[in-house]
Amino acid sequence: MNVNQTWKNLYKASGLSLFTSALIVIIFVLFVIGTQQTLPLPAEETLEDPVFPIALFIFAVIGEMLLMLGMLGLYSSLKDDNQTSMLFAATLWITAVIMFLVSRGLIITLLSVSDMYISAASESMKTSYLALAEYTIELQNTFATMALILLNAATIIIGWVMLKTKIFGERLGYLTVIAGIYTLFTPFLVIMGFPILGFIGLVLSFAWQAFAGFKLYKLG
Repeated sequence: MNVNQTWKNLYKASGLSLFTSALIVIIFVLFVIGTQQTLPLPAEETLEDPVFPIALFIFAVIGEMLLMLGMLGLYSSLKDDNQTSMLFAATLWITAVIMFLVSRGLIITLLSVSDMYISAASESMKTSYLALAEYTIELQNTFATMALILLNAATIIIGWVMLKTKIFGERLGYLTVIAGIYTLFTPFLVIMGFPILGFIGLVLSFAWQAFAGFKLYKLG
């Protein structure tokens, strides 16, 4: 594939963004495990001490924003092989990122709710703020789950297109498809009480994004 200088810069930035985004997810999970932070967030604990959990989700926002630039490189490198599929994948991917950002924004709003909760003059007011926090957390969980489903649907399409290209190769294509299919069901596996299976999905997602990011960077 012949790449002009403009595309080289895009591929470098996109590849680095995709790799960094995958790395941030791993760091996020390590922070959660290391600090024994409960997920989904417990409403009362979060209202009483919101700084760390909110900072953790702001950190996740950085990785999710980097996914947008990563998608730009993936689309540019694969659109000539199947433009329709890649356009559909890009639409799902960007919609997923927007939904992730909305879900994280809901968590950030708990900072102001926390101030009102702590300064509440009566138990009835505290109960109201607690109920609001519980609803907000549940809503963000719904948005995040939907976003993850859309992101992995896009991943499956991207992997399928990769299978027919020389740039990424069949092995990475198969890894991407497998990661997308497996991680598509991860939220339900975690809800059913199998967090270790969710961790496997995380590793697969990291693997394909890291390798794809490296490939994109090499194109530059």
